[in-house]
Amino acid sequence: MPVPENGHIDPADVKELIDCSGCYVFPGLIDHHVHFSWNTSGITPDLFCLPNGVTAACDAGSIGTNAFENFVRFRILPAITTLQASVNVTTGGMAGAGYMENIDPALYDERAMTYLFDQYRPYLYGFKLRIGKDISEGMGLKPLEESVKLARKFHTRLSLHATCPLEPVPEIVNCLGRGDVLCHTFQAKGPYSILDENGSIYPEVWSARERGVLFDSAQGRIHCSFRVARAAVEQGFLPDVISTDLTTFSVYQERLFSLPVTMARFLALGMSLYDVVRCCTATPAELMGMEEKIGTLRPGAMADVAIMKLETRKFEFQDSYGNHLPAAQLLLPQMTIKAGRCCWRNTAFAAF
Repeated sequence: MPVPENGHIDPADVKELIDCSGCYVFPGLIDHHVHFSWNTSGITPDLFCLPNGVTAACDAGSIGTNAFENFVRFRILPAITTLQASVNVTTGGMAGAGYMENIDPALYDERAMTYLFDQYRPYLYGFKLRIGKDISEGMGLKPLEESVKLARKFHTRLSLHATCPLEPVPEIVNCLGRGDVLCHTFQAKGPYSILDENGSIYPEVWSARERGVLFDSAQGRIHCSFRVARAAVEQGFLPDVISTDLTTFSVYQERLFSLPVTMARFLALGMSLYDVVRCCTATPAELMGMEEKIGTLRPGAMADVAIMKLETRKFEFQDSYGNHLPAAQLLLPQMTIKAGRCCWRNTAFAAF
């Protein structure tokens, strides 16, 4: 229903009143880093997103140029959830665990990329590259440098996975420019992270943020060390985006579970609720170029809403590095509204 210019709605036009007492009413959440296609099967986006208050998401380079058109047709277009996707710079994309993509720049298919950006730009978030152990050994930073050039050529961004990097993080972030995204900000695999030997954020990482590089937590099963994350938060280096890095075999599992649970981890790390919600709404909406439509409750937006309870409950998280994180708050989804229509509701919430 269009909002009148005077901002007042005739009660006769209201179809349903929802009692949200004791709840937070957020804009629909945005999971900025997911993998809806993995091991050739994947997850139906709506089945994972909507019960968790997620109304928009970005697939983080699951698919390469060979299959991206099919991904748009059979994953993105049928979904209720608003979706975009990064196209993997490789032709084959991320086939699955144990089958690393070949990131030799000589194999990049620029002709296919041109076709995809001509035909499907509204659904394209940018390019995706993975570097690190078992992926870029022997190649140095050449694939990263060439991928950044590609992103500039196609007037888009590069999202970079750099877990267990083989080069120091300062050298990696110095390759990235405004609008590019460093995923897995708080990873601690191998000898390099965003922290120097004294536990301080590298000056080059701060400089990258100042020139417009974005930092996505992209939690995953193995990509977030509570030790690194806590040190960063204490130094005022908050993630720009909080996301799950969902894959087929990690959905609803202990170290990933869902976006609301991932948000609760950052509450336990000392971030404010305001900052955590902003990292899952306003910021990713802007990165998707949809800040007027999603990630907001302003009049005229798409009317995506996540109703949540913030429950006090003492428990403990554990990361894959053996670190423990005491927690006292958990976000519990109650109702998800997509484009003004209820798409999921907790049975116990406002049902009777």
